[in-house]
Amino acid sequence: MLNSLIRQCIFLFLTSFVLSLLSYIILIQDPLNAELATPHFYNGYIYYLTSLTQGDLGISYNGGQPLRSTIFTVLPPTLELCFCAILLAVIFGIPLGLIGAIYQSHFIGKAIRTLSAVGMALPVFWIAPILLYVSAINSWEISAIGQYNLLYEIKPITGFPTIDVWFVNVPYRLKIIQNVLQHLALPTLVLTILPTMEIVRLVQQRAEIIFQQNYVKVATTRGWSKFKVLRKYVLRNTLPLLIPQMTRLFTLVITQCMLVESTLGWPGIGRWLIDAVTQQDYNSISAGIITIGLCIIFIKILSESLIFILDPLNKKGWHAR
Repeated sequence: MLNSLIRQCIFLFLTSFVLSLLSYIILIQDPLNAELATPHFYNGYIYYLTSLTQGDLGISYNGGQPLRSTIFTVLPPTLELCFCAILLAVIFGIPLGLIGAIYQSHFIGKAIRTLSAVGMALPVFWIAPILLYVSAINSWEISAIGQYNLLYEIKPITGFPTIDVWFVNVPYRLKIIQNVLQHLALPTLVLTILPTMEIVRLVQQRAEIIFQQNYVKVATTRGWSKFKVLRKYVLRNTLPLLIPQMTRLFTLVITQCMLVESTLGWPGIGRWLIDAVTQQDYNSISAGIITIGLCIIFIKILSESLIFILDPLNKKGWHAR
């Protein structure tokens, strides 16, 4: 247990070091920041690390706004999309994976397995504009861009409109809530495709292996139904497998966000980063990389903590192999 903790600490330290070094290298590509690397490369790097530990990310050269406040503005919309997409993926992916494992020899199981493989290959930059076009020509309510209609005013308390909208005290608050959910629906549906298919694949493979175990076969011969076996054995040995995969799923979703946000006009950090690259704002690019990297590290720490709580001695082998 101690060795595992030491390995995780070393891994986090090396990851943070590489992340900060990459961010610093991008920062000094700007001629205005090149002076940081003189007379020695490490002098500017140490100064840069000191600024990061103090929460100073600098300013944007395209507007002169403090990057710290900008990050707190553009990060919550992206996190909102990521969490909603992963939540829907868990809700839909687990039942589909279990159904595919129960009927693995039938057409249903084979169809779910094929669907998961095809879904993981679908490009979101192709799906998002098609769904937007289809919903628009059919006058669906979800055919909307942005977070909500600009006619409504939502005070940014937490930065998440789905939470802040409940603090709006106006007679038509229900209409604002409906508008926020309508704008959230389309990008969430697009982003949830990849994690859903990945969860279906993981759950189905794991459940099929468990169904082949001798203790499950013995339980079946005793007259247990498949759903009782599912409740007693399969769920307990399958669901914890998803915990160590949360970091990977979150990384996949947040990278897909960059494309979806640009297509659907979502004011998140992905769209902001693409604009920064277009404008060659190296300060913003550097700050964006640090922010996204820290979010992924935080999810990694959270998943490892949950694994440790559920299995302190690491005996159950819940990591997918």
